[in-house]
Amino acid sequence: MNGFSIVLSAETASFRDPGGQLYHATLPLPPVSTIIGIAGAALGFPFQQTWEYFIDNDINVGVKDISRSLLGIPPGRGLDLWKYRKIVTKEIRSDILKREFLFHPAFRLYYSCQNRESLEQLKQAFASPAWALSLGTSDDIALIKEISEIEEVKEVDGGTIELNYSLIPGDQSDNYSFDWTSICNIPIRAPLQLPVVKQLPVDFLFSRDGERKGSKYLPFTFLSGFQRLKNPCPAHNFGQEFVPLISIVNR
Repeated sequence: MNGFSIVLSAETASFRDPGGQLYHATLPLPPVSTIIGIAGAALGFPFQQTWEYFIDNDINVGVKDISRSLLGIPPGRGLDLWKYRKIVTKEIRSDILKREFLFHPAFRLYYSCQNRESLEQLKQAFASPAWALSLGTSDDIALIKEISEIEEVKEVDGGTIELNYSLIPGDQSDNYSFDWTSICNIPIRAPLQLPVVKQLPVDFLFSRDGERKGSKYLPFTFLSGFQRLKNPCPAHNFGQEFVPLISIVNR
């Protein structure tokens, strides 16, 4: 299998938890649907066509938060207040919601498949995107910092535990421990947080006008730097990086 990666950064990013209503908490990383949607913007495809393109070519995706290595600091967090209008029966009412966002994040997105021609097409699309790329809402305009070369991607024998700051398939809340060595060596106090586990969509139903509705959800886990997997999880090797790859085919 072959693959390549791109690095995106932005002033702000927001990846809404699908279960959020008036409080839109952000996920730590772009979910699978967003990673695919970003590729669709580069290709100039609507979301349904992009989703079908990824299924037809069985393109795998992955993501890592590289803010610390690229920018030297973790992304910050903020809270925005949005005013919007909604239709209630025949009446239009004003309401507000709170939207959490990440400040100065940087992510490396990974794409891989068996069909090199499809990868070449996707890589060329990122070199000259058809539409503006964003990390969440249309306000979160992203900057492409790097596009790697297409390279061979190999599965890591036996998996690996080095998957921090990655989107990991499955509920790993019983498969982690705190990294006390790292915790004891930091110069300031820091809160200990549990892994973030969310049910995220891996399939959609599309209406005739292109509206989509999640039809299948699976758990995904995000580990911070103070947590380590106890048992290895499947991953692939992109150069020196270990990355869990996710396919939406037959999930």
